[in-house]
Amino acid sequence: MRIVKKTYDWAGRVLDDANFAQTEFHEEVYFNGSMFRQGADFKGAVFHQKVWFEACQFSRLADFTGAVFYDTVEFRDASFDDVSLRGATFYKDAWFRGSKFNASADLEKALFHGEAGFGQSVFGGKANFPLCLFEGNAGFDNAKFVDEANFDNAVFIGKAWFDETIFNLPASFNRARFENGATFEGASFPEGTSPVAAQLSDLAARLTG
Repeated sequence: MRIVKKTYDWAGRVLDDANFAQTEFHEEVYFNGSMFRQGADFKGAVFHQKVWFEACQFSRLADFTGAVFYDTVEFRDASFDDVSLRGATFYKDAWFRGSKFNASADLEKALFHGEAGFGQSVFGGKANFPLCLFEGNAGFDNAKFVDEANFDNAVFIGKAWFDETIFNLPASFNRARFENGATFEGASFPEGTSPVAAQLSDLAARLTG
């Protein structure tokens, strides 16, 4: 593993070769406003201090598979093509508010120990959250899911908000668990999708009973 022990400040850069796989960052990391033109490889990276990816543009694949964030990470207003956060671990807050996921977003088995903020985000491709663990509050308020949204077997220990969220296609919450309640006030689902209605009816029964 490559070890970086000083503050890493590449804010506002244009990066064609962004290979940070298996890199361990011991100080704060600044990529806010940067453009990753050929993708970004952060597989297995470890961040010990706060990380800024605000307003970044990720072309091609942004790969954070198995990455570990020990402090807060900021992805607010970022733009992704394909992104993988499969198996990533967030020990503090993870902020994606206002981000745009233009293609697939794979967060299967991601662990959120702090708050997870996806409010006002737009998911243009498939959004995969199966087997995720949300220990803190999870906000998906005012988000838009253009393609399929999969929350199968996800566990929400904190409260979950899906208020005013738009689902253009049927959303799947099979065997999802909400330990502290969830709200779907004003959420929009496609017409005629009885499986979704049945899921939400069952979900509401489990939340209130």
